[in-house]
Amino acid sequence: MTEKETYWSKFVADFEERAHYVVGNDNIELIKAELSKQTDLGNTLELGCGNGTYSKILAPEARHLTATDFSDEMVAFSKQRLENLENVTVEKANCFSLSYPELSFDTVVMVNLLHIIPEPEKAVAESRKVLKPNGRLIIVSFTTEGMTLFSKLGVTFRYLKTFGKPPPTAHKLTVKITKKILSDCGFRVDEARLIGNTSKAIFVTAVVS
Repeated sequence: MTEKETYWSKFVADFEERAHYVVGNDNIELIKAELSKQTDLGNTLELGCGNGTYSKILAPEARHLTATDFSDEMVAFSKQRLENLENVTVEKANCFSLSYPELSFDTVVMVNLLHIIPEPEKAVAESRKVLKPNGRLIIVSFTTEGMTLFSKLGVTFRYLKTFGKPPPTAHKLTVKITKKILSDCGFRVDEARLIGNTSKAIFVTAVVS
C-alpha cells in the first residue's frame, strides 16, 4: 500500500484562505515578495508545494520547476492550478527519500515544510544529494520566534479554530536551529533572518559547501 498523507489533505479545497486567516494576508504577501526576489533559479525542485501558492511565484525565475508534495490531494489540486505554466511539472514525492538523480537541481525550495515534518534534517540531507555543486537551498518556515505573547496567542487561537489540533510532527524552528541543521548537512548559510510583522517566518538561503 502506498503511503498517504492525511492531515493536510483534508484542507486542500480552501487551504489558502485558511492560511491567510491564521497568519495574516500581509505576512503571506511578505513571503511571496521575498521569494520573488530569488532570481535565476535554474532547474528547481520545490518540496511541500501544497496547493501551489508559492509555485506560481517561483516559476517565472525557474528554467523548470518540479513542484512536489506528499499529499495526493494537494498534488491533484496543484496540477490543475498550474496546468497553464509550461515550465512546471507537479508530482508526488517523499522529501525523506527523493527518487531524483543526484546533482540534478540548481535550486531546492521548501516553504512551510520543515516545521511540520519529523526530523527536518533528513529532508535537508536529501536536498543536498540532488543539488549540483554550489546549488542553492531556500527555506521559509513559520515560527513563533520573535513574536509577542499577544501575537502568539492570536495565531494559536486562529490555528486551532481553522485547522484543529496540530499534527504530532509539528515543532518549533528558530533561526539558530535552522542554521545548525543546514551547516550539519553540508550547506553554507548565506542569509538567515526573521521576516513578517505580527506573524513571523524564518527565511534562509544557503549553498552547497
